[in-house]
Amino acid sequence: MVREIDDRKKKILRAVVQGFILTGNPVGSKSAAKASGLRISPATVRNEMAVLEKLGLLEQPYTSAGRVPTDLAYRYYVDMLMEQQKPSGRDAEAVEKLFAVKTREVEGFFREASLILSNLTHATAMVFAPLGTADKVRHIDLVRMNGPGVMVIIITDRGQVGRRLLGLANPVEDDTLDRVCDYLDRSLSGVGLDAIDAKALIERFRFGKAGVDLLSGALEAVREYLGTVEERVYVGGTANIVREMDSAGTEWVQLLLESMEKQYFILDLLKDLVSGERLTVRIGEENRLRELRKCSFVGTSYPAGRGLFGSLGVVGPTCMDYARTIGMVELMADSLGQRLWGPVD
Repeated sequence: MVREIDDRKKKILRAVVQGFILTGNPVGSKSAAKASGLRISPATVRNEMAVLEKLGLLEQPYTSAGRVPTDLAYRYYVDMLMEQQKPSGRDAEAVEKLFAVKTREVEGFFREASLILSNLTHATAMVFAPLGTADKVRHIDLVRMNGPGVMVIIITDRGQVGRRLLGLANPVEDDTLDRVCDYLDRSLSGVGLDAIDAKALIERFRFGKAGVDLLSGALEAVREYLGTVEERVYVGGTANIVREMDSAGTEWVQLLLESMEKQYFILDLLKDLVSGERLTVRIGEENRLRELRKCSFVGTSYPAGRGLFGSLGVVGPTCMDYARTIGMVELMADSLGQRLWGPVD
């Protein structure tokens, strides 16, 4: 980090950063003087900009041009100069509409969250969702497959849908299938993994060996599904990378797009947020992953269940609107946590 700079240089630096974020064009001394609110001449501003350039905070793309911020300038801006910005009423309403739909399945819910976050930040948005043990059963269904197989369908109280195929030694009669299905649905509705007493449920069942075998296999399938933590990633708005970062060059953009199609790349990016700080902002070369070193990443975590945390974030150009993006990422994380786990103190 650069040494402390005086208030006048801070105001000029803020004006240059915000001007470049807004227009994408180098910011000249006249524009910076006006935007900074300082009652000084453009010549004085040019002198101060030259000092900021020597400090590595500004650079001049070509002679007679204005200045543009460096990665170091964005870091200084985020840490020292940026004012917190709450999402606008329209943006907050878009997020509220997502969470107002209570019946949407969890997969569709996370997918929609990534798309909305992408649209609101004009960046590529990613959501990491660890789904599993905290859920309770809402509904059980048994569906006959070809041959002796039966599909066990588990729907949880959060809308997750699990499917487990049972391979039975012999086909079961329709009446037995219906009775076992009804018994399971009544017995397990509202029940979580820890409360499933398979032995007691089997002992109370009175429908012969074929029914007991089906019940036993179905209970094992339910327990196995509820005890599994599935790690999934949802990505929205990859096209924003192309639109917002064309100046980086087509070859680099293509490399980034190919990386984002690989789930392990997104997991590597998002999973370390789960045990880290609440909010993370990585700018340019600060990114550990080589493919992101011409980008900025803003991410955070959210509670996804008992002992589980997910994370989400956006990838965009280093000249992204940090105040707005950070506000949207935090709003989406808070809303996700409340939907999945309730209010967080």
